[in-house]
Amino acid sequence: MYHIHGDGIEFVVVELPDHFDFRIRQLERQIELYKGHFKTNVAFSLEHISRYQREVLIGNGVPFVCIPDQIYLPFLGMLLTNRFHDNASVDADRLSPTAQALFLLLAYGSESDRYSKTRAAKILGVTNTTMTRASKQLNAADVTLEETEGTKTYIRKAVQGADFFEAGKPYLIDPIQRIAYVREADDMWDLPEAGETALSVLSMLNPPAVKTRAIWKNDMKSKDYIMVDPKFETADDYIRLEEWKYSPKLFARDGKVDPISLYCALRDDPDERIQ
Repeated sequence: MYHIHGDGIEFVVVELPDHFDFRIRQLERQIELYKGHFKTNVAFSLEHISRYQREVLIGNGVPFVCIPDQIYLPFLGMLLTNRFHDNASVDADRLSPTAQALFLLLAYGSESDRYSKTRAAKILGVTNTTMTRASKQLNAADVTLEETEGTKTYIRKAVQGADFFEAGKPYLIDPIQRIAYVREADDMWDLPEAGETALSVLSMLNPPAVKTRAIWKNDMKSKDYIMVDPKFETADDYIRLEEWKYSPKLFARDGKVDPISLYCALRDDPDERIQ
């Protein structure tokens, strides 16, 4: 649920599951209950909508949003187009950061593990809508399967063991968004080691002179780290900091980034030692 407010506008948006059993009478009853509870206007959020469903909702005065093409908020305004996403195609050539995080969640679990979309979204810190898109990407790549039981949809591996990694490998992305060089700070102790630093622990590679750590790009925004230029530094009191597209702490092991993400970050490195 989302509380929308500002500039004299206030309403609540209730997100419906992607595989919701569409029954207009049920939706009408639910929206009246929500309005009575929140004492404000309420609208439903849908991931996909057909032309027929849109006509039924509007005909019964049920407010809804289906971003970005369909918005019906009688108390505010509307935007309606002829673009519908009831059979949306999924681009699986490259995983989104959330899809890759979901892949890792399954990869590091047991063979029998499965996750409801709600639970997976909570673990990865994303919305149910974002999780639905991520799951569809992995399904399109034939890496995962979805199982629906009642009102819940579960995600599990389509293949097991090393085959799961091999199936997903062509679609995995480099987790690094940007690389920065910063002065070492006291709050860096919990940032996992990454890059050649992590690889040196796992192999016979000598550790680099400048240590590498990883941080989620969203965490980086709140930090006041001092940037430096290695070309003008005489002391090694700085580190190489990788800003990641998803949190490296989610699957870090023993103070290092997880091995699959490490592989993705280094697989295109031309250095023969690293290869």
